[in-house]
Amino acid sequence: MKLENRVALVTGAGSGLGREISRHFAEEGARVAAVDLRPETAEETRSMLAGSSHFAAAVDVSDGSSVVEMFGKVDAEYGRVDILVNNAGVDHIPGDGRDQLLETGQQTIYMSDEGFTKLMAINVNGVFFCLREATRIMQREGNPGSIINMSSIAGLSQFGNVSYSASKSAVLGITRATAAELGRFGIRVNAICPGVIETPMTAGVTGPLIAPLVKATPLGRVGQPADIATTAVFLASDESGFITGQWISPNGGLVMQ
Repeated sequence: MKLENRVALVTGAGSGLGREISRHFAEEGARVAAVDLRPETAEETRSMLAGSSHFAAAVDVSDGSSVVEMFGKVDAEYGRVDILVNNAGVDHIPGDGRDQLLETGQQTIYMSDEGFTKLMAINVNGVFFCLREATRIMQREGNPGSIINMSSIAGLSQFGNVSYSASKSAVLGITRATAAELGRFGIRVNAICPGVIETPMTAGVTGPLIAPLVKATPLGRVGQPADIATTAVFLASDESGFITGQWISPNGGLVMQ
């Protein structure tokens, strides 16, 4: 097993990519702390995982004190964190102008202050808060760690609205800067930039927005959560032991770089 005896904390684990990543990690022998905004969905994921000694906790990643409290619970349970997957995030917030996008073809001018700042708080602040606390535990224990930040093709290209694209570009900046800083401690930091993946998040996106992306994808289909989960297993395992500060984009060829 690729992740045997390791503790993996996955945010946004209550559904979609986070749940699939948690499932793959457990199958590879990891003890998983499944973390989600809603305690019931975190617990539901925990109950689905193969093996035992898994843990569920609730957290609002945009709230630094909530993140500190959650990591304290995981630390008390396991005494270590070897892997962090910063998966929690949103692509749509009330007030972000999505409804007007469908009606007028414009979104930016309709985006409210609250819509922009709330999305950034979840997608950017949340990544930083969790990375900071995981790093403290990894350094304390002196164990090499792997941190995986979930970005998007919106951070690589023109896809995505201004707030979502800005947030996912920021995640890549955080990834590079922290990889450079933390390498001397044996902590690797990488990012995954998914393309269009079939999840509850994309299920809420209407056909006029998704269909053109699928049509433009050389492999001719949307991705599946397992496409991302297997990538996360690779980045979490020793198989990627000389990889840090990088991004991998499972996107079916929609974005090529």
